[in-house]
Amino acid sequence: MASDFSVVAIIAAYNESDIIEQVVADLIHQGIQVHLLDDSSTDGTVAAVEPYVGRGVVAIERLAGTTKDAAPEGRGGFDLERILRRKTELAKELDATWFINHDADEFRESPWSHLSLKDAIRHVDALGFNAIDFAGLNFWPVHDQLRAGDDVRDAFTRYAEFAAYDRVQVRCWKRTNSLDLASSGGHEARFPGRKVFPLRFILRHYPIRGQAHGVRKVFGERRNRFLDRERARGWHVQYDQMQEGVSFLRDPSTLTPYDPDALRRSLTLHPRYPEELEEALSAARSDLSAARAEVEALRDELQQRATERSEMHAALDARSAEIAALIEAIEQRAAEIGRWRTAADGLTRQLEEVRHSLSWRWTSPARAAYRILRRR
Repeated sequence: MASDFSVVAIIAAYNESDIIEQVVADLIHQGIQVHLLDDSSTDGTVAAVEPYVGRGVVAIERLAGTTKDAAPEGRGGFDLERILRRKTELAKELDATWFINHDADEFRESPWSHLSLKDAIRHVDALGFNAIDFAGLNFWPVHDQLRAGDDVRDAFTRYAEFAAYDRVQVRCWKRTNSLDLASSGGHEARFPGRKVFPLRFILRHYPIRGQAHGVRKVFGERRNRFLDRERARGWHVQYDQMQEGVSFLRDPSTLTPYDPDALRRSLTLHPRYPEELEEALSAARSDLSAARAEVEALRDELQQRATERSEMHAALDARSAEIAALIEAIEQRAAEIGRWRTAADGLTRQLEEVRHSLSWRWTSPARAAYRILRRR
């Protein structure tokens, strides 16, 4: 295989000094290079990564333009969209074959135990796919005994699957000039011609590492830094159910023990296709529901128009009846006029006949004398 094949994980971090070195070291061990974006950390996050610069870490970049929106005490707000835009730019600028949108508190693994993460991605590339989805597992603390330097993967070995809103994790992709990370809140790398490998890789997430860490992270460093405009888009909901005084330690019986071999078998038996079909079915149902609503609205409109047309036809029929009655009256009047005219014509003929008769002429002197006498 070509030696120039490379993968870069772009990690944005804010106050993750207790875990970031483990994450970066694991990526480098698996052949993955790292570009770190530090979002104004106030702990030792940057110091923990600096020893790896030039030894797998290609750069440590301080994010510029930290927003003050919705951030108390003058601290910068957690502007996820800004971070995702910068990651998108880096995925075009950096010289790599594939990229991973990586978090500072997670570990990613190959679905094949004999292949490292880099070799597994190279295998997917060789098969003609250009994007990878991950099965997300949240590993929760079941005790409060984690100490500095302990490997969280050894300390916390029980997990719960990602919630439904976090289920899609298409966060590894082959280089493209048409990348969109921001529209999905970073959950998906979207681009034309995307072809997602059907077998999901493994994502082990360690968001909380103990009671004190949970209180500091959730109530001090996360929730009050989330921006209102991003919350309005449905982002940053993972801590909504957590209230002050909550215990971050989970009951082990509510979690699943991590068995990598069993998980890999399960992923092989349950590829992405059923989920894609479910998503497609859900989308189709939504489309069908919208179409039904459209049909109902159209039916109501047609019914209204039919009612209006019926009323118009009734009005036209009534007007037609009026016109017919008027025509009939006119015809009757015309018939009467015709009869009067016929009678008048008959009388005119009779008068003319009298005028031209012999008796009329003989009595003409008498009529003249009568008119003279009347004038006297």
